[in-house]
Amino acid sequence: MKFLHVFFLCTLIVLVSFANTTQAQSNDSSKESLSRVQQLHFLDQQDEIKLALSAGPEHLRAHASVYVFGKQGYEKIKQGDNGFVCLVNRDGQQRGNDTLRPTCWDPEGSASIVPVMLRVGELIARGESAQTITQDIDAGYLRGEFFAPRKTGIAYMLIGDIRFDPKTKTSVSLFPGHYMIYAPGVTNADIGINQDAKSAHPNLPSIYSGYSGGTHNAYVIVLAVPDSGRVSSAESLVHPHNM
Repeated sequence: MKFLHVFFLCTLIVLVSFANTTQAQSNDSSKESLSRVQQLHFLDQQDEIKLALSAGPEHLRAHASVYVFGKQGYEKIKQGDNGFVCLVNRDGQQRGNDTLRPTCWDPEGSASIVPVMLRVGELIARGESAQTITQDIDAGYLRGEFFAPRKTGIAYMLIGDIRFDPKTKTSVSLFPGHYMIYAPGVTNADIGINQDAKSAHPNLPSIYSGYSGGTHNAYVIVLAVPDSGRVSSAESLVHPHNM
């Protein structure tokens, strides 16, 4: 009987210790999530709309759908009718990066890539870790909930990557305006680009697959040439190879 008493007492001590450890880990996780949420950057809705639409060409903006980021994630506040979707991508904030990436996707990207961005926004708003977000998105692809672009298309980032100051309502450019051509599964090696070539010629196109979804959402990045104004005639639109 004495042995059983000691055995049960030891078992109780182990269980209590385990429960305390589990509770402590849960509390630490909750604190980390709260800390991540507190570090999020929420913009005035009108500022966010303006930034989102500025990513696309002027002629597409009026009829594009727009999402803004809030405490529950992204919310659609404007329904468009041209198939384009514009939002301020915050994918990097899951890793503590406050860079904002205003982007407008064409209809194909709106169907394939935007759902991933919306899910990432929801998880970021909850304060989930980058590891949890990666696992969630990867699982979504495995379930068939998400899918890579099914054909060539484009996402516009005409004001590039920025850091925005809500007080002065000014932005600082971190990477110039560019076009992103859908290229799921493509690598820099596939298009003949290496680090030496890119360092010597920064304007060369390159592959980027650093967003959530990885190679499913790889893009060919092409720097945008500053707009010099209207062409003088329809003949200027003819490609030289066709002349």
